[in-house]
Amino acid sequence: MHTLRLLRAAHNESVWLRRQKRYNYRQTMESVEDMPELLFVEHFRLNKSTFRRLCNDLRVHTSLRGSKEIPLKIKVLTALNFLLATGSYKRIVGVSQNLTQRTTSRCVRQVVDALNHPTLMSKLIQFPQTVQERSLIKEEFQRKYNLPGVIGCSDCTHIAIVKPAEEEHAFYNRKGYHSLNVQMVCI
Repeated sequence: MHTLRLLRAAHNESVWLRRQKRYNYRQTMESVEDMPELLFVEHFRLNKSTFRRLCNDLRVHTSLRGSKEIPLKIKVLTALNFLLATGSYKRIVGVSQNLTQRTTSRCVRQVVDALNHPTLMSKLIQFPQTVQERSLIKEEFQRKYNLPGVIGCSDCTHIAIVKPAEEEHAFYNRKGYHSLNVQMVCI
């Protein structure tokens, strides 16, 4: 009986130490503002000022909130890293945010739901409505990139998913994992 108590105490201490380590690491991630701009863009695919504006918009226009354990910044950084930078749990879990896969999934889902809020959608996604707007965009593409007649760009990315039970082969990509191939249009 004494041995069982010792094992349980050791297990509880081990669990507590892992949680404490994750909590401490998350606290240091709040100092992400100290990260050099180029490294920040490499990890999260947008610059710090855009990130700050995004966090503020999410705070003001949606119900997305942080908690004591996972601040709003960390939730957004986790989603950005997962959705835009890696597309894979394998690279993000334990490496960049020190979050479990379950917590990462929850953060990504919460941020994506918040980004789909109608107020944010209308603010962040705007297609040129008039001939003048389209002409201005064409001129900008011509001036910056020497591409005539362009008003937008299209790109694809692989969003990692859990292996589906049916038609598994249809979701296995050339990069060696299961994903959805998502196409985006940017103007």
